[in-house]
Amino acid sequence: MLQYTFDETLIGIKEIVQLNDVAFQIQVRSDEMRNRLKQVRQFFEDNKDFTDVFFYSQEDGTYEVIVRSDIASSFLIHCFRFQCLTSLRWA
Repeated sequence: MLQYTFDETLIGIKEIVQLNDVAFQIQVRSDEMRNRLKQVRQFFEDNKDFTDVFFYSQEDGTYEVIVRSDIASSFLIHCFRFQCLTSLRWA
């Protein structure tokens, strides 16, 4: 299992682990972070697996991201890669 940290002044993340997937409720607090999250989204939209990660934009400006359980580590690694997360470590 991966543990991660993030800058709460730039982004808020709430993780909900479900049976077959993980839901992330993400509140973006800066335009710079919104652009970083868009890079993560673009990465997963460009791959050949259309069912690995689903991004949903909410009316209040937050995002809900549904990630298949077997892809959750990859999703977090790419969030770290695009600097949405400040640290990532195995627990």
